[in-house]
Amino acid sequence: MDIPIFQTSAGAVKMHLKIGQVAQLVSLSIKRIREYEKEGLVKPLRGKTSNQRMYGSLEIGRILQTKKLIHERGLTLAGIKMLLNLAPCWIIFDCKDPKSCPSYKNPHACCFELKEKTSKENTCAGDCKICPVYMTRADKIQPLFPEISEKEKSNLGLT
Repeated sequence: MDIPIFQTSAGAVKMHLKIGQVAQLVSLSIKRIREYEKEGLVKPLRGKTSNQRMYGSLEIGRILQTKKLIHERGLTLAGIKMLLNLAPCWIIFDCKDPKSCPSYKNPHACCFELKEKTSKENTCAGDCKICPVYMTRADKIQPLFPEISEKEKSNLGLT
């Protein structure tokens, strides 16, 4: 498999794979990878002229982790998205120094909102726009154990 490798101005080497190459590499279908993207779990770069999806090691790692959560831990995409919305970011990303992050000090605020408000870098220092926590932020979290309505109580013979 030919892997396009580019050298950045800083001298770092970056690889970019097309979706078909990634599908073959991670043993998933192209359709499944697009589903992960649609659900906000991965955001590949897009080619400037072709708009073609280009995946680097970060995106490939997220695809593999999502696959592992589904196939080894029994989660669904909806379950993964719920975890992203409920769990603190320092746990999701296994932060090595959470106490120095503004998100740790204010755990009920979204890390990306704190980054915007305080203009302080979170310890992840990553781009929020490609972070699954940020990309799934619009999902409305429903209570896990809502109160039973009077009608439901009646139907169950609890009144």
